[in-house]
Amino acid sequence: MLGLVRRIPAGIVSAVVALLAWQIIGSFGPLAGDSFATASEAVIALFQLLGDPVFWTAVFATLQMAIIGFVLSLAVAVPIGLLIGLSRFAYRSSKFTFDFFKVIPPIVLIPIAILVIGPSIAMGVALIVFANVFAVAIQTAYGVRDADPVLIETMRCYRMNLLQQIRFARLPSAAVQISIAARIAATASLIVAVVAGLVGGAPGLGSLLALYQSAGTADRTYAVVLALGILGLAVSRLIVRAQRRIIFWSGR
Repeated sequence: MLGLVRRIPAGIVSAVVALLAWQIIGSFGPLAGDSFATASEAVIALFQLLGDPVFWTAVFATLQMAIIGFVLSLAVAVPIGLLIGLSRFAYRSSKFTFDFFKVIPPIVLIPIAILVIGPSIAMGVALIVFANVFAVAIQTAYGVRDADPVLIETMRCYRMNLLQQIRFARLPSAAVQISIAARIAATASLIVAVVAGLVGGAPGLGSLLALYQSAGTADRTYAVVLALGILGLAVSRLIVRAQRRIIFWSGR
């Protein structure tokens, strides 16, 4: 019996414990009531949502928003970070500006985005790009600057041009930093996509969550929260696996 318990993954054990604690608090704790769904009610509601086309439409809209914003963020930020990292002056002069914009929460731009773009997937994509591009760019620049100076000097002695230096030294040096920034950006993309719907009215799980909350259906509200947790975990695992395959030499 003890051997069987030891073979159960630790993540499953912690999830079961969390669900049991949620069930007890929701049934007998101070939060017990119609406004706080128990774990069993939320899980049942989640299975019911799996057969609802509206739910899957919202999931697709959220993933579409997050993926487009994530890809655009990398496509814009990595070249910018590469160019900044190649110049000591550009790196030092732009670091403060990038750090300043990096800490501005994208949620404060939602009123402006609604006025300019309107509550749509495009609005969510714009917010995701703003949330990610500065952090990814400065992380890329840091990785480029962190390249081995002896290796760079050796390549110059062999008269290797700038493109060869970037390909064989700068980019491999920055790959680990880019992958770390990409992992954070992937999670942030999903969060911003949900917030864009929850606060800004963009289509997706965020707007569906707001709809269930305003309707007072606590079980479906918590079911959407559970779905978002599962979706976020899946995205995180996919990014980690991709990172291990692409930069296998880093050991991360």
